[in-house]
Amino acid sequence: MTNEVPDFGTLYDLTEKDSDKTLHLAIILQALLDLSKPKEPSESLETVLHRDQASAWVFCSIGVTCENFEATCELAGLEPKVVRSFAIKTITSENANEIRRKINSFL
Repeated sequence: MTNEVPDFGTLYDLTEKDSDKTLHLAIILQALLDLSKPKEPSESLETVLHRDQASAWVFCSIGVTCENFEATCELAGLEPKVVRSFAIKTITSENANEIRRKINSFL
């Protein structure tokens, strides 16, 4: 794990501010929240499913799911590789709760 907190403001600053891009950015941010939700012993199956689906969507490399993720990133004005890199930094950070708090503040 790393202590480095990814710079969420930088990811947000990479987007132009218009309603279509904002919508697609919100989809990506929700996936990042689902993906980075800490595992808990008593969590619901729905939470596990959301985490697994978000992970599959962000980190897929081929197929329709990959095409959907990449199209969503492009419509948000972001490079898919940048979003994937940010996701990796988020889930490996020791400060994941702080990152999740910042993501929530944008939604």
